[in-house]
Amino acid sequence: MTDKGIQQGLEQDARRISERIPDKMTKKAILDVRLRLQEFVTRQGWSRKRIGEMIGRSPSTISLFLKGEYKGDAEDLSKKLHQLMESCERRQRRPHGETFVSTTVAKKIFTVITETEAFSNSPSDPEGKIGIIIGDGGHGKSHCLRQYAEANKNTVYVELDDAMTSTLIFAEIAKRLNIESSGSRATITRRLIEALYNRQIIIMLDEASLLSVRELNLLRQVIVIKARCPLILAGNRYLVNTVMQPTTKRGCESLDQFTSRLMCILDLDEMAIDKDGGLYTAEDIRKLYEYGGLKLTSDAIATLRKIARSARSGRLRTCGHIIAACHQATSVQKIGQINTQIIISAIVQLKLPVRVFLPLAIKETYAEDEQAQAVKAG
Repeated sequence: MTDKGIQQGLEQDARRISERIPDKMTKKAILDVRLRLQEFVTRQGWSRKRIGEMIGRSPSTISLFLKGEYKGDAEDLSKKLHQLMESCERRQRRPHGETFVSTTVAKKIFTVITETEAFSNSPSDPEGKIGIIIGDGGHGKSHCLRQYAEANKNTVYVELDDAMTSTLIFAEIAKRLNIESSGSRATITRRLIEALYNRQIIIMLDEASLLSVRELNLLRQVIVIKARCPLILAGNRYLVNTVMQPTTKRGCESLDQFTSRLMCILDLDEMAIDKDGGLYTAEDIRKLYEYGGLKLTSDAIATLRKIARSARSGRLRTCGHIIAACHQATSVQKIGQINTQIIISAIVQLKLPVRVFLPLAIKETYAEDEQAQAVKAG
């Protein structure tokens, strides 16, 4: 597939959006937006607060607009609301797969969580245990952790960021537990220990790659030892590199205590390399990416598996981008299936950085596709 079908499909979708946004909002157009918003709120079940947050306005402003009593710049507000509804409805119209698919990766992650919980706070060893999940971007770690937390109410899920201090980390855990989160670190951790003690609440910290040795030790002391709760940490290889540093290194003495409570390390990067029954089976790929009437050929499945197994390729996230783009191409819809040539064409047309990290076989196909396009262009 050497045409620009995929790129053109995305461009046509963008043009349809811009054409539906009027340059000038007449009184009738504003009324139409208000009536449409009333239907939208009912259909989506969104609150005034949520809508206001998404366009940078207060809930009272949205309420006044819905009542026809807004005295401010109604034209500007109508445009913002119009764009919001268009964006939301456009996403809903697009074909998409299941919200969550129980893949091999998901099953392995869930196993780590349940085993870490099962071995925590036993009669013979009344302390929590630690489980670590390692993988670069695109494995679907965060999605799996959020899904587990949603399905299991004895779980607290917190997504960390680089700006969070240890005090903020504990404060965020407290918020998830509906505990007062203000005060010093000592005050917050005391409240946490009192609230968590012997309750077997699973604490899951995502994006934990840059936790320092000191922060890891604080989590061990507060969550694992004093509160006796299981602790799950998920991140990339930086996390396991920090944990496995020599304890003889200055400042790393506490790691011996940390690793002694470590139940298991699930290394998704390492497992992905295994081609014989490793991660991302053909069945997983079909469940994830066969939807909306488009079938995957056997060679397409093999190509997507290669992408998913390749380090720094974006893995499943990149596969998802490719398949979503294919659904926008009329030429692909007519064929009714996605093959390797279409996947490579999508990578070329969208200029995805994934090609740098792909296996040699795919790079060669990519180069051939580029050469064919160059010849066609003259």
